[in-house]
Amino acid sequence: MAVNPFDYVKSINEKRPIDNHSSYTPFLSNRAFSYNLDTILAANEMNKYPDLPPEVQFAFMNEAIRKGRRYSAWYKGEIHPNLEIVMQFFNCSQQKALQALQVLTQENLREIKQRMDTGGR
Repeated sequence: MAVNPFDYVKSINEKRPIDNHSSYTPFLSNRAFSYNLDTILAANEMNKYPDLPPEVQFAFMNEAIRKGRRYSAWYKGEIHPNLEIVMQFFNCSQQKALQALQVLTQENLREIKQRMDTGGR
């Protein structure tokens, strides 16, 4: 049975052992623990050693982090209000559209919106 990456975080928080470390993803666990003041140092320490085997990383986190309930929302970047319009207009990726938004003026954005306006609403 495959273990969800967040089951590992829950296991470390609750001090509950997990025998199967084949699907352990240190990046996701480290990111989850980086949002809490009492666990950020342990997460940062494991980020320094990405080549360690997953079993070793899990064992370190399990020993270094004390038992407790930790819930935090994951950071999600701000989305520019005109991102979708620029992506559709130039038929480009999100990354390219963000680059384009850095050089487009408000007048350019108004013109793009006018050209994209198909009516109907």
